[in-house]
Amino acid sequence: MASSYPKDKIAFLYIHRESGEIGFVSQSASRHVPVLAAKCDFLFSSMVASDKAEDLEAAKQATRSVAPEMNKYTISMLGAAADQEWTATVYERYIGSGFEGVVFIQDPNLQEEDSESMSYLASLLLDNGVMTRDCLLEPFSSHTPQEVDDITSQVVDIIEKNYIHFPKHDQWFTSGGKQRFADKVRYHVARNIPLEFVLPAFPVKSCNPDKTLGKCPDKAEELAIHSMKIVADLIKAVYAPGVHYNVASDGHVFSDLVGSDDAAVDSYGEMFWEMAHNLYPGLVNFFRLDEFLLDNHSDKDIAKLISNTTVEHPVATELTANAENARRALMCLFGCDESTVTKEIKEDPETRNLYRGFSRFMLEDLYEHKSCKNLPSKSAKKKLCSQVAFLMILRNRAYSAMVEWLFPLQLRISIHPHPNRGPKYGINIIHSSLVAAQRSSEEKNFHIPTPWHNAVVELADGKFMLLHSKVIRGSSMQATEMACEQLELSQQLVLKRQGYRMTLVTYPDGRPSHYRQVSVC
Repeated sequence: MASSYPKDKIAFLYIHRESGEIGFVSQSASRHVPVLAAKCDFLFSSMVASDKAEDLEAAKQATRSVAPEMNKYTISMLGAAADQEWTATVYERYIGSGFEGVVFIQDPNLQEEDSESMSYLASLLLDNGVMTRDCLLEPFSSHTPQEVDDITSQVVDIIEKNYIHFPKHDQWFTSGGKQRFADKVRYHVARNIPLEFVLPAFPVKSCNPDKTLGKCPDKAEELAIHSMKIVADLIKAVYAPGVHYNVASDGHVFSDLVGSDDAAVDSYGEMFWEMAHNLYPGLVNFFRLDEFLLDNHSDKDIAKLISNTTVEHPVATELTANAENARRALMCLFGCDESTVTKEIKEDPETRNLYRGFSRFMLEDLYEHKSCKNLPSKSAKKKLCSQVAFLMILRNRAYSAMVEWLFPLQLRISIHPHPNRGPKYGINIIHSSLVAAQRSSEEKNFHIPTPWHNAVVELADGKFMLLHSKVIRGSSMQATEMACEQLELSQQLVLKRQGYRMTLVTYPDGRPSHYRQVSVC
């Protein structure tokens, strides 16, 4: 794997208007600082340090081209204090009313291949990073500061009661998590613009046939989309601009590790997007890994970027060139050092528990996959799944870093349980009003019950449960006992109530949708 450009060298992103005003400065997803020029830590109005005013203006005019291409130049940044000065590399693009740019602290030891990676990364940040560019250039709303605070408080309370998943060791209330979340909500409310959620999710259906009904989106995905709409409507009732969801699919990040072909990921994503658009047009945007990392780049630039980067494929799947290039670009630009993860697994209890949890989960998920099934012993199967778990941690960290940088202002939500101290916040992807019960063991597998690891059973009272399809099939009084013992007693009684049986509901084209509990009387 090629060494990636160190992300701590990214100083900040910015928007600099032609009038001289600084519209936006962001150092990371955890710090975004909209400022006025007078309050800025850096003197953008003179992009090059010099003693002579005429030299400053000449350098500025020479470097700040209004051509559509990205400009690169080296400058001395002047800090707010007279004795603060440091050298930086700037990538900048004209946007019609000013400039947007990304600033890297200059590294004298930078190798040529790392410099090329840095240029590619800069273009990604300028293409995607300020994805709320229109709202950033909007003037502040007519709300008074008190009104902004009141609306923010109402919105956060709605999200807290209807969306946030509270794990055992939650820090929403105890470590400033709620306040950090509220700060991002306030940023949007102050501009009277829709709240922007970013959700890395909806990758592909599990390859384990005992978990889902097939490879296509079904009732489970429908329930997740309905849940998004429920939360959006509740927020819109107190905040007119409402909510918008950005689903950043992690399908191709992990597909080759979880036993799914790249083509299956593409098909699932297209069908999910069509389902979301048909149900609630305009509510959800859907992005794939290759759209983030490969779009707007020539084949030559992509090949040059990934030439020294490879990714491992311990599980047999069918790959596509586009998805593979995107994975290699991800690891080249955002990947971390493998030795660091190895050390953390040995020394850090949280990382070690995550590694062990992924290993157990992948043994369950891949058990019937040909790459695992054909191994001679359970020990060999465990070894394979431990290798997969390690690679999943590496890929997950890279993808998390990418999302953090490309969505610096959005509300980052997740289908994994988090302590909710920020910047990520775990959510219940299916709203509590729709479900009769959540499967208690799901959280042990490091995710909240998801549509791509479960099937849906519609109970006689109209509520739903997300369960492994094997459990639902084995719950019928007439069916062979299978895996119902893993449910709580109350859930078993609901599923196995006398006088009812399970029937499979299908879509008009014959695809399975979900199971329904029907009376046999």
